[in-house]
Amino acid sequence: MPQPRVPQRRKGRDRVAALMATAAALFLEKGFDAVTMTEIAEQAGASIGTLYLFFPKKELLAQAIVAECGEDLSARLRALRERIADLPAAAIADALFITLGEFMSERPVYAALLDLPGDDRWRRSLRMQRRDQIAALFAQAKPPLVAGQAERLAVIVPQLMRIPLALNAEKRLREAILEELRLMLSRHLQ
Repeated sequence: MPQPRVPQRRKGRDRVAALMATAAALFLEKGFDAVTMTEIAEQAGASIGTLYLFFPKKELLAQAIVAECGEDLSARLRALRERIADLPAAAIADALFITLGEFMSERPVYAALLDLPGDDRWRRSLRMQRRDQIAALFAQAKPPLVAGQAERLAVIVPQLMRIPLALNAEKRLREAILEELRLMLSRHLQ
């Protein structure tokens, strides 16, 4: 698959950012399959040639958006790790749910694009990185978790976060469901 071109100048970086922001908004509004590259270029005020210069395929544009969101999420998890050292597992779960909930609220396109059909290698790598980060959070719990529990929780927590997103419900209901899931996990870990 062709790789996206990396802009060298500030103007190019600004143009790519605008293209990605426009695409993210359209993907959320209409769904990935319903959005065309022409529509993205028009909405972003760019020529179709400019869009294809930086993103030769719509899938590459989606991957770039997910990668950008993933970098943001990784930074949030690193910052969280510094704040939760030596906390009980239940407190770590609470802090993690809050962090992930805020991220999903601010970056809903991440979850929307994470399950696109096609080449799955980049997604597997991203998921493994996320699992490692979450396992590292739980691994520093005091008292320590039983052997392997941090790794199991690193698989479970992202799946729990996806439950409210899978529902075609209003934001308030999704947030209430997420809170119930947080409470369940927190009580389980107490």
